[in-house]
Amino acid sequence: MIKIFGRIRYHWQPELSWSIIYWSLAITPAFLALSLILEKLRISDTIIQLFVLVIIMFGIGWHRYFVIDEEYLRIASANPFASKKVRIDTISKIEVTYLFVKIFSTDMPEGKVYYIRKWPKKYFVNALALNTHFQGEIVLTDHLVTQDYFEEYYANKD
Repeated sequence: MIKIFGRIRYHWQPELSWSIIYWSLAITPAFLALSLILEKLRISDTIIQLFVLVIIMFGIGWHRYFVIDEEYLRIASANPFASKKVRIDTISKIEVTYLFVKIFSTDMPEGKVYYIRKWPKKYFVNALALNTHFQGEIVLTDHLVTQDYFEEYYANKD
């Protein structure tokens, strides 16, 4: 959760297997560059290009977030040209589990899963539930299996 230009971004990641594959591929050029530095003992253009590639891939990897506008939920993915806007009043249900948030709307009737860390997830669900256009329901699906951090947070809020 980061506040940029007065807007709060709630960062998410894709499924765990895809995240591991992506981030492994993102840091591989750094290891290649470090091994080239060890072999040549000087910094060449190839090494600089590999480090630039790592920086670009990290930027693309962190470009997955939600922004809650007045009437829309903007979902940005790793592809900067595939940003999606979902009207908040079309969201019918949000399933919250320990690892992810699943959003159901008229655009996504089968639901879409977004993996979010613990605290950004709590603030995201709170902000969405308090939005005046939100008419859906929020369901905590596995709160009896693991520790329910929503109840834990509100119990210690005094």
